[in-house]
Amino acid sequence: MYTRQDYLDHKCTHAEYYAQYVNAWILRLVQKQFSLDSLKEAGDNFNGIPLEEWDLLAGWLDRAEVNAALKAHNDFWSLASCVCILKEAARQLIEKDKGE
Repeated sequence: MYTRQDYLDHKCTHAEYYAQYVNAWILRLVQKQFSLDSLKEAGDNFNGIPLEEWDLLAGWLDRAEVNAALKAHNDFWSLASCVCILKEAARQLIEKDKGE
């Protein structure tokens, strides 16, 4: 388990930090919204998908659940955190597809 301070102190990567918040429901949410092809075409940081689309998708996350998880790691809810979690889920989907 990495805390926000661990992330800021470079004890874990961005991906490692946000990966701990990704669950099966979030993976399905991203998979339903975006095709694997569109995720792959969007680039390493998924900037090929407009930020507004990520922001709208973040609205489907359970704010209380995400906030509780973030607080457990000495962090707090923000739209940016939610987008980072969603984008990490997208990375995991791509990696899973490569492995199959």
